[in-house]
Amino acid sequence: MARAYLKIKVEMGKERGVRDALLRFSEVKSAELTTGDQDILALVEADSYEDILLAVVDRLRALKGIKSTVTDLVLE
Repeated sequence: MARAYLKIKVEMGKERGVRDALLRFSEVKSAELTTGDQDILALVEADSYEDILLAVVDRLRALKGIKSTVTDLVLE
């Protein structure tokens, strides 16, 4: 099982809507509103890191309201 944390910046006022949309994806195990450099911290799990890449690049980043993402892969 591959895991990654997504640090997501969103447009002002879109935080809850983006979080709720993220939680509809089967790969997203949690999505929490945060303070600091990002607005949302999401945990993503998939069978492989390639599957995470596909989910992030092809689907999650396409959500309206997302300005940018940083993906941190979990090693252990």
